[in-house]
Amino acid sequence: MDVVKKIYQYAEPNLSLVGWMGFLGFPAYYFVWSYAYPQPYENAALRVVCAVLLLGLAVRHRLPAALKHFLPHYYIITITFCLPFFFSFMMFMNGWSTVWAMSFMASIFLHILLVHETRIMLIQAVGSLSLSFLFAYGFNDRLLDGGVPIVWPYIPIFLFTYIFGNLFYFRNQVEHESKVSIAKSFGAGIAHEMRNPLSALQTSVDVLSASLPSTKSDQEEAYELTRHDIERMNEVLSSADEVIRNGNETIDLLLTSIDENRVSHSTFKTHSIEQVVRDSLETYAYKGDKATKYITLNVGADFEYFGSDTLLKYALYNLLKNALYYRNSEEFRITITLDSDDTKNYLYFEDNGVGIEEDKLEHIFKDFYTSGKASSYGLGLPFCQRVMHAFGGEIECESVLGEWTHFSLMFPKAHSPQVTAIKQEIMRSRSILYIGSEPTIQRRLTEAVFYTGCEFTGETFAQSLEKEEYEFEYDLILIDLDSCSESDYLKLESKLHFTEAKLVVLYNRTRYYHNRFSRFLSIYAVEKSKLVGKAINVISEMMFGQEEADRSMIPSKPQIMGKTILIADDNESMRQLTSILLNKQGYQVSHASDGHEVLDVLSKESVDLILMDIEMPQLNGFEATEVIRHSRTDYSSIPIVGHTGDNSQETLKRIREVGMNDYLIKPVDKTHLLDKLSQHL
Repeated sequence: MDVVKKIYQYAEPNLSLVGWMGFLGFPAYYFVWSYAYPQPYENAALRVVCAVLLLGLAVRHRLPAALKHFLPHYYIITITFCLPFFFSFMMFMNGWSTVWAMSFMASIFLHILLVHETRIMLIQAVGSLSLSFLFAYGFNDRLLDGGVPIVWPYIPIFLFTYIFGNLFYFRNQVEHESKVSIAKSFGAGIAHEMRNPLSALQTSVDVLSASLPSTKSDQEEAYELTRHDIERMNEVLSSADEVIRNGNETIDLLLTSIDENRVSHSTFKTHSIEQVVRDSLETYAYKGDKATKYITLNVGADFEYFGSDTLLKYALYNLLKNALYYRNSEEFRITITLDSDDTKNYLYFEDNGVGIEEDKLEHIFKDFYTSGKASSYGLGLPFCQRVMHAFGGEIECESVLGEWTHFSLMFPKAHSPQVTAIKQEIMRSRSILYIGSEPTIQRRLTEAVFYTGCEFTGETFAQSLEKEEYEFEYDLILIDLDSCSESDYLKLESKLHFTEAKLVVLYNRTRYYHNRFSRFLSIYAVEKSKLVGKAINVISEMMFGQEEADRSMIPSKPQIMGKTILIADDNESMRQLTSILLNKQGYQVSHASDGHEVLDVLSKESVDLILMDIEMPQLNGFEATEVIRHSRTDYSSIPIVGHTGDNSQETLKRIREVGMNDYLIKPVDKTHLLDKLSQHL
């Protein structure tokens, strides 16, 4: 019964098609073989029986629930009658004609497809052929004296079709069941790996629930939380966010373990091997405080590799997990050595644990191979191998049972053909935008991208300013500062806050530029002569390098020294600290603690700019500014920069209404403060 149900369930998705095709096909071919291409024998009644049986399969979903219980048996009977019995009977009755021999061959293929169990198929075939033979020829003297017109050459062909078809389908079935088993095992692996982060997430939810007031017990509209509660909630939320990130990373890495195509090159960059190894050793989840004492890192030579730091960390985690699991004594040691020679870079991972049998060494990098380890799914070492292959490298293992195990991770050199090929593959999916109008730069970029294979677009500032924010979806945007005014740059910059592209400004070291670059954008700077000379190298560095954004390289306009700035702030510490900073830059500084003192200083001294705090006692910054702007004095038009910790729309609107020239939001960094002051001096 279980086998019959299995056959039915396997065929069920296709039964509607089989049913309707048979219901229409059996009657239709009666007319084909009777009138279009007449055959010696036809049987309309037999075809009607087959059509009705197959109609039952087509409308099986409409049958009463009580009858659906018998559908698996009905299916077996229908296929038996309509395929091997019908087609063999018609072949016998038509004297083994070529048309019906070919039809019987077609029925064999359908029979193999629709009934995949060899035992059931054999019973159906033998039983049907025996019955059809008897119905066609009966028990008579022709059977005994050999008068039945059997075409013996057809027999081995039919046997071969059934036998080969069964063997082929049996192999497919075994492979299918193997894949199902692997999928179940992999699903169990995901469940095992995800329990910890989900448990941690549940704990975070419980902590938050315990910290929040119960709405059932207290009907007040507003609740007060202590600072301690808020800090604890923020810690819990931060922890939960980390758990979710780790969970997603775990899923992705598990999928990577069984699918080489998931090792994406898109995030590959140049990394320091020593830094990644040290991070891995610090972040690995050791079981027990004493585990770290077993590990020694020897840095013979640090080197850079091209790849993913996350993937290599997880590869090292796998090696650590295996080695620590199989440690066999307190004398156990793990030694990680970094080295390099003229051809390759190396990471050696060695332990003096239980070792690996020689006959198992050739299997350890195969998917789902495991030996002697509980709760293991045989994904770790194959994952390590996929990671190293993705980096263009190799991993090898040597071991002596009971003595030691030695893994060699071999990385290609930075300028090796392997790394170059990976970079070229990545570059083919990247895009570059040049915004400027200098022909030399555009020509060099065009030549460079021709060799890298990435997509290149060049346009003027006027064209870029016509774009919407969503149209700046590139991987690298190069902005030529010599092709635009300061105001044009600021208009363009306002459109770039949502792009994920790396922003690079091109400058000329013999010129000076403004400092009004947004502190909320990471901006890289490249000297134009360097780009013209080595365009391919510059693009590669920007795409794959690990350098930090540094706008300080851009030559800025010399700051005007000797100017006097009035710092108005009721916080004396803030005034003193700002004064020290400005004095070092060559500015003269005066002080005021409220609006009245501001007016007093202005009446006695020559001041070039006021850095005005908004919240001050007696006469605040807004009120003092209104007095200054409405006065009939020489200082009525003095530049005033508001300094506030309130960035609400109401405050910013008020800043403009009272006549302040600009504003700074507390806390402000040194570079932004000096840039803002220099704009108005």
